[in-house]
Amino acid sequence: MTSLQFHPVIKRPSLFAIWAILAMSVPPLVSAQEITLKWGFVEGSEQVLQLTNRMEISMPIGFASQVMDQSIRMRQTVQSVESNGDATVTVTTEHIRMEGIGPGGDQLYDSDSGDIPTDPAILGAAAMVGQDYSMVVGADGTVKSIQGIEELVESMRSSFPPEVAPMLGEMFNAETLTEIAQQGVQILPEDPISPGGSWQTSFTMPNPLLGEVINTITFVLDGIEERDGRTVALLSSTGEIVTVTPEDLAGLPMEMDVDAEMTGFLIFELDRGLVLSSSTTTEMTMTMSGPDGSSMTMPMTTTGSLELVEYTPRS
Repeated sequence: MTSLQFHPVIKRPSLFAIWAILAMSVPPLVSAQEITLKWGFVEGSEQVLQLTNRMEISMPIGFASQVMDQSIRMRQTVQSVESNGDATVTVTTEHIRMEGIGPGGDQLYDSDSGDIPTDPAILGAAAMVGQDYSMVVGADGTVKSIQGIEELVESMRSSFPPEVAPMLGEMFNAETLTEIAQQGVQILPEDPISPGGSWQTSFTMPNPLLGEVINTITFVLDGIEERDGRTVALLSSTGEIVTVTPEDLAGLPMEMDVDAEMTGFLIFELDRGLVLSSSTTTEMTMTMSGPDGSSMTMPMTTTGSLELVEYTPRS
């Protein structure tokens, strides 16, 4: 097993005078109190979310480094809410843009162009555009069921070239996509919490390169503020990842060692019960070792963000 520890980086101003000046522009803090963080599913409401991700991989001398930028726009529509709080939510991928620089040359794909991407890894993502699935989410954020995910997976798999279909099929399958959906909503604490309090969530996902990845995230409620007339909770996150790597990594006789540091934050609006924005940065180093004693180290930096760009209340 490989254990990854995530540590937040905190910078302190060195002059008390600077603190005094900055304090005048800080949004007013709500008095310390115990609050309940819960999703505000409202039948008929819609959210448009913009997800961005940038991945940079530094390769050893003699190999080309890689940079991939990805932007996805998704629409979430609450179809119904039951008396017990269960909500049926439909998720539709409306737009994808991907731009990459790597050993295979520059890649650019924009779903609005109507072009068919040539990169096999982009083909699967492109197949998601215009597709949707529905999930039933409990009041606590538990994904109880998903409909339409098999059709989505089949649409993605059918776009893969035969030579890469087995590996990409492991990356894009019903189990993985269901776990990704679960990670997006099961992030809130079960009990009321006060500023300074913390809670954990844990997820397990298969990965064709790393084996089984167990991700345990610790959230901290840093504070509560009033912003633009709405009350928001400020969350930070740290965590631990444990990988269970098979002896024949991706069918190859090699071992993988991973080390990483990550910082993250999330702004949750209490009034409407939704995420306004979030961001994470992960610094990771992967070292692959072969049976002959040779090894290759690849530093990787991944930054991701989510922004609520549109909210439509009940129609």
